[in-house]
Amino acid sequence: MELLVVKDRRIDYDGSAIKSHWAYRNFGILGNSLVVFRGKCDVKVEEMIDIEDLRASKEIKSDDMVHYIIEVFDLVNALFASTLQKLFIARLCEVLGEYGIKTTRKGDDIYVNGRKLSISIATVSPVSVKIHIGINVEAKGIPEGVDAVGLKELGITDIDDFMEKTGEALVAEFKKVKKDSLKVRWAQ
Repeated sequence: MELLVVKDRRIDYDGSAIKSHWAYRNFGILGNSLVVFRGKCDVKVEEMIDIEDLRASKEIKSDDMVHYIIEVFDLVNALFASTLQKLFIARLCEVLGEYGIKTTRKGDDIYVNGRKLSISIATVSPVSVKIHIGINVEAKGIPEGVDAVGLKELGITDIDDFMEKTGEALVAEFKKVKKDSLKVRWAQ
């Protein structure tokens, strides 16, 4: 899995990056990839993947987030997508723990003291698994009624370093899973 951490500019997330080959079209990364960037989040209705959110007319917004766009071509399966998403969320919780932040994982979301830190979605395209994870940098521009928290409020101020550290941790986790899947033989 190739990692790209975009630090030199902001990229806003509107949901369209969940389409297949986004990393290839935008950055020339062909194959399994993780692109980490920072920007606003404002998912348009036509880009919403979660049907429950769509049916409830939920807004998905934040003024400042760290975004992770993951694409994996090895196995195109919704169960695999959801499993990988939850593994990455759990790994992010571990990294946050290294910063001294106690987290709670509820499904595919990260909470700190009952306040929501992240959003996430996993889906499949005809050729790949796609995952988006967004972590609030500051809890501003969040839809009304969502009790949110941001990294800065939790004491993480070097966002570029956080992006690098978490990106490397997720890629290492994926590579370990991939290696472990290749080193075993069939049970007979």
